[in-house]
Amino acid sequence: CVMSYVGLLQVKWIDQAMTPILPRDEAPTQFGNVEAKYVRTENTASTNKNSNLGNEAPPQGTKSTSNDSKNNLKAKIDEAEDEPSLTTDVKGTDKDAVYHTGSFENCTGSTATSAITLDDSGESGKVIISCHEIGFRANLHSFQSDLNIIVGVLSSAGGSGPARRKSIRSTWASGRTGVFFLVAGPWSEEIAEEYNKYDDLLWIDEEEVYDGERSVLTFKTYAFIAIAQAALAKYGHEYTHLFKTDDDSYLDLNALHHEFNASEDAPRKFKCSRDEERKCNHDFVGQCHMSNYRVHREEGYKWPLSKKSYAEDWFPLYCQGAGFALSKKFAECASAQKHIANVRFMPFEDVAVGMLAERCGIIPEWPTTAKVNVDRYHSDEAKLRTRSDDKRSNDLVAPPACMKNKIVQHRIINDNDMKDYHKTVLDPEYCDVKKNEYNTIINEKREKGETWFD
Repeated sequence: CVMSYVGLLQVKWIDQAMTPILPRDEAPTQFGNVEAKYVRTENTASTNKNSNLGNEAPPQGTKSTSNDSKNNLKAKIDEAEDEPSLTTDVKGTDKDAVYHTGSFENCTGSTATSAITLDDSGESGKVIISCHEIGFRANLHSFQSDLNIIVGVLSSAGGSGPARRKSIRSTWASGRTGVFFLVAGPWSEEIAEEYNKYDDLLWIDEEEVYDGERSVLTFKTYAFIAIAQAALAKYGHEYTHLFKTDDDSYLDLNALHHEFNASEDAPRKFKCSRDEERKCNHDFVGQCHMSNYRVHREEGYKWPLSKKSYAEDWFPLYCQGAGFALSKKFAECASAQKHIANVRFMPFEDVAVGMLAERCGIIPEWPTTAKVNVDRYHSDEAKLRTRSDDKRSNDLVAPPACMKNKIVQHRIINDNDMKDYHKTVLDPEYCDVKKNEYNTIINEKREKGETWFD
């Protein structure tokens, strides 16, 4: 995924109105020694279809900036370039601006007449993704769920992947149907054995690469959407949503099901959009960016993107990759209308799905009954390390495990951590046990004068 930690970093706002509206995932704070800036600029954005975005009401739980606060902010404004940096994201919020993305650009070179073909065996086929044909294996008959939600979990075939899949099978996916692990690489003896034993792998014939612009993540994610949609349609299995997540995420399937099935008059903890008049339709749900973000290209950033791969300056609206849902309507548009087959390749899978959403005319939403929590650590130091791919962790103290008011918790550390989160779902009072353990660790570090970040 890309830009998962913009929440507490410096954000430059491209907004002629100078009115910062702060959604729950985008509120700026002090980041190191750099203050958040609200930068007034003239609109120089190119044209696309996002002409109605950026001047919406704030979601529940946040406050618009008062006149006094705005005056103080104006006094602090410095001249700044409209380019993102390691500690700065540039966000387009001008209500009259339109932001040109790469969503409607097509790939070249495909001559296939069908976006996906399923073999008569019901266990293999081929799918076209961004003009690239990929073979796959999966038990297509098993694409069904008692909750009518099919889940695809990004996971590596080797390395930490097998252990993480084992951990998920014993916790949040235990006893569930419709949960599939998305793997790639050689069809090895180990993968074949796991495939036959658990019947929950979706394997694609692609190199298992996670190297920036050569990432396999989009191939896996697009393949999951296309294959699941085709299999469900062929065998007549009912579903309301597909859900994509990662193997270092805990997913509370009951909470997810409740989000989609709560009655219209049921209490809602959050708003799905800044637009108070818009009806929530659950077509594309997650921890989503409700404004366009400028592309990072600088060295040192974990997810830079070259002009060669993506010539446009702005990303579409998208939901962060730790966990997001696509409705049946969205999946059918993305696959059956051949957008997955024809869209220009984007290596970041969450942005790539945002491109499909823009092509289908679908706007992302936040969940209203619980949160998709993409952050594990709260400190700016921890977030900076993530953005710079700094893997130091000896001085990090993970906040206590707790799934209260959450659908997804990303960045699960290990099997014990996954089990702790699972215990808090089975027994919410276990959250207090983990909180007490956390406080004990922090107090010990304070007494010793140790530096730590959470």
